[in-house]
Amino acid sequence: MTDVFSDKLAQWRAYTATPWGRIRYTVVEEVLRRQCAELGERLRILDVGGGDGMDALPLALAGHDVTILDPSESWLTEAKRRAAEAGASITTLVGGVDDLPEGEWDLVLCHFVLHYRPADAGDIDRLAAAVRPGGRLSVMVPNPASMVLRQLVTGGPEAALTELRADTKRTVTFDHDVRKVPMADLEAEIAASGLRVTGRFGSRVANDLLTDDAAKHDPDYFDRLLELERALCDQEPFVRIAGMYQLVAERPDTP
Repeated sequence: MTDVFSDKLAQWRAYTATPWGRIRYTVVEEVLRRQCAELGERLRILDVGGGDGMDALPLALAGHDVTILDPSESWLTEAKRRAAEAGASITTLVGGVDDLPEGEWDLVLCHFVLHYRPADAGDIDRLAAAVRPGGRLSVMVPNPASMVLRQLVTGGPEAALTELRADTKRTVTFDHDVRKVPMADLEAEIAASGLRVTGRFGSRVANDLLTDDAAKHDPDYFDRLLELERALCDQEPFVRIAGMYQLVAERPDTP
């Protein structure tokens, strides 16, 4: 995985500065803030594949004990730099899903990692085992349903049919083929691991259906779009068509 990401940091930083990148992180920050409020104060949080700390930094700034696990040393260096600039404290570890540190955590994040991994890697079981009883796991991947709708509005029915029939997707930022992970399949894996899904959320619900990207750079337009995204992020059926979906699951206190 390091070879996929390490030399793409500049491209990634450019993506996170776009309106659609800002929407993704703003919405997820709010979702995670709610989860932390329900779990308690000063949580132990493990961000698996957390890269440059975009999800982790707001949690660290909120006073939580945050560890980022990522295979790329250059991305972890960027995470430490950003944390130092913001006056936050984070811990970084080099490794991937196969290298989870010992112990149990209040909240485990694994965002935009699973679709780079083989379907039979047993990642959900591994992640679930790292969650303490009563703790939660947050997983997030691109939504295959949204990919079809996006192709429909940008390329028409033929493009949508082609997308619907494809098992993989080429990522723009990292120029890499990834597998598609339907929400129902991931929910089934989570249930089989012994966790219970407690929340379904979506990011870029409206953004990915709006083809005029130039308009999104207008501050007033963007503010209204972000307001809409926040309103839709936890609403059915909109979470089912979001550009990316996020599942939050809880490990029962007792078996």
